[in-house]
Amino acid sequence: MSLVDVQELVLQSAKAIGYYATLLVMMRLAGKRLAGQTTTFDLLVLITLGVTVQKVFLSEGTLATVVFVVVVFAVHRGLASVCRVSPAVRHFVRGKPRALVLDGVVIDAALEAEGVSHDELLAGLRRLGFEQPGDVRLAVLEETGHISAVGMSEKGDRG
Repeated sequence: MSLVDVQELVLQSAKAIGYYATLLVMMRLAGKRLAGQTTTFDLLVLITLGVTVQKVFLSEGTLATVVFVVVVFAVHRGLASVCRVSPAVRHFVRGKPRALVLDGVVIDAALEAEGVSHDELLAGLRRLGFEQPGDVRLAVLEETGHISAVGMSEKGDRG
């Protein structure tokens, strides 16, 4: 393997890291709701954006593709490991849980900040067995994008 080949593989590795960083930024801008409450349209947009961005970063050739995939996978595993031990990094990458309902009252500012509609909140609560926000002591949009909730008379949570 020549020096030029090694340089190309190093460049492809750097591009793979750039690709991963770009996807992280896109996901953070899209919000937690996208991770847990993805619609078919959201999924199509995500796939399209991912493929489009990949075309910019991926060099031609089988070896370049292998390097790209291995580096993206390795960076992802590494970041996941760091997130497991560092709450600060996890919150930076994934965001923090946010209360959407407190003592039966919907927190409209939180819905707006998270990009969750009132109808989406109601659907999430129904999935958990609550008919209306008034039945809920606390509902939280978790960092995974799913809604968890505790009923007015419950000690544990659902979700």
